[in-house]
Amino acid sequence: MMWRKNSNKHLTRMSTRKKVHAFVRVRPTDDFAHEMIRYGDDNKTIDIHLKKDARRGVVNNQQTDWSFKLDGVLHDASQDLVYETVAKDVVSQALDGYNGNWAR
Repeated sequence: MMWRKNSNKHLTRMSTRKKVHAFVRVRPTDDFAHEMIRYGDDNKTIDIHLKKDARRGVVNNQQTDWSFKLDGVLHDASQDLVYETVAKDVVSQALDGYNGNWAR
């Protein structure tokens, strides 16, 4: 267990179990591969599809599809939105002297 000082300068018990949150930020470029990346309607899933490499021959066990479920997908998001969504709480806790783990 960890201890935290509350506003009355008393120690209160903090739980040390925290959930890890995962986000992905995708920023399109001029040659962005729209045919390779699909976003879920829930803004929490992303699917990636790569074409098979023809140079590897007919018998090709190369993986071509990946699917990820996350806490959030930030597609073409501004730096401000990324900070507000992902880092603001972590930075605030770190400035308060706590480990930089994000917990909600």
